[in-house]
Amino acid sequence: MNHKFCSAVMFCFASGFALSSFAQSQHSAEEELAYHLGVQAFIYGTGPLTVAAVRQTSTSVTAPMDNAMAPLNQMGKTRVLSGPQHRIVPTVNNDTLYSQSHIDLDVSGPMVIEVPRTDNRYFIVQLLDAYSDSIDDLIKQNAGTQGAKFLLVQQGWQGEIPEGISGVIESRTPMVWYIQRTGVAGEQDLDAALEVHDGFIHYPLSEYGESHGVVSLQQSSGGIPPMARPQGLEWFALIDQELRQNPLAEDAAMVAQFKYIGIGGETPFNSELLSAAQKRGLLRAVESSARIIDYAGRQLGATSHGWSMMFEGGRYGQDYLSRASINLRAAGLNVPERALYPNRYTDSQGMQLSGKYQYRMTMPADAPAKEFWSLTMYDATNLFMVENEINRYSISTNRPEELKYATDGTLPICIQHQRPEGEHCNWLPAPEDDFYLHLRLYEPTQQVLDNEYPMPQVIKQTL
Repeated sequence: MNHKFCSAVMFCFASGFALSSFAQSQHSAEEELAYHLGVQAFIYGTGPLTVAAVRQTSTSVTAPMDNAMAPLNQMGKTRVLSGPQHRIVPTVNNDTLYSQSHIDLDVSGPMVIEVPRTDNRYFIVQLLDAYSDSIDDLIKQNAGTQGAKFLLVQQGWQGEIPEGISGVIESRTPMVWYIQRTGVAGEQDLDAALEVHDGFIHYPLSEYGESHGVVSLQQSSGGIPPMARPQGLEWFALIDQELRQNPLAEDAAMVAQFKYIGIGGETPFNSELLSAAQKRGLLRAVESSARIIDYAGRQLGATSHGWSMMFEGGRYGQDYLSRASINLRAAGLNVPERALYPNRYTDSQGMQLSGKYQYRMTMPADAPAKEFWSLTMYDATNLFMVENEINRYSISTNRPEELKYATDGTLPICIQHQRPEGEHCNWLPAPEDDFYLHLRLYEPTQQVLDNEYPMPQVIKQTL
């Protein structure tokens, strides 16, 4: 065969196809380029933008609050277990108390993190960078149970480490999201849990050696208000702002291409400098990106018997789509070794879970969590807990007095809107319409981390 002739034919075919497609397109090349770059920028920027939105909302107060809000570089705390009234972030848990702060190391300098004596109580201090990637976690295995102090610094810090510091933690971004959780074994355990919870504090290194007491909290009138949702081209202005404040050298090649649409250039994003075609492309990109991220979230990662396993949490690398999808569903996710979050929208037949039906799920006796596990109910749209007549939002092995085990050690769960008849199972109330289930495995076993554990099915009952 004449390879030159073949190459020429293929070139003509490809060129003809491209010209034909372009002629039939309703959008100019200028608009299409802005659209495609806009989709990439939106997906790349959703992770840092979600963290920034939480930061903006959570720090919009003048003093630390008892709903976990606090000014920048200060710490807020919750004093009760979260319920439908608490909308810090989607899929907030019903198992632990929270401490939260947003730290700007450019302002505070190195920050001392104190872990109190915890004995056998579950705790974790989770540190996330501006892109929602895990910096480090302080847990029993590395912080001990008798109290310790750590120093949080920016990558490359060369200062002197004072005596009494157990370790130094480096962040690749100046902005750090501190999320601390203290396990609570039900309402009767709340006072004892609060004594431990109050001991988690942080302060600038310049204050090291001074006396630091319990964080003084002001009473809030409710939960953290809903995060502001950008409109139109505002998405790209906010993405540009975050990328400027927290640049990553390893992503420079990715971000450089966004300069064509005004992101990451010499001056901040200004939509007035864009052409009409570019604006049209970017507005289309906002709509398309939201659909893409939502779709990816429902198809994310590995599955086990209908559960999306979310092994990607907290350690995304260049998987920007997973980062975007996870952050919109569960901002502040732990790495899987600390907590794994199997979740699902559908039953065993692939149909959307709905309060119109009744479901059964049986948790095996050898549930794969070294600390404890819980199953929490959320609405399918906003991923918040839904009020119910018995004020139960999760089934948890950390609240053993609530549970009814079968004789073989398994835990039967009735998932439905109406109260089940009889006392044969553990009722997790569902809303009247569509819902979403989130299973939490605190300190999961290696078997489930290897995705070799057979997750329990959620089976719709025939009436």
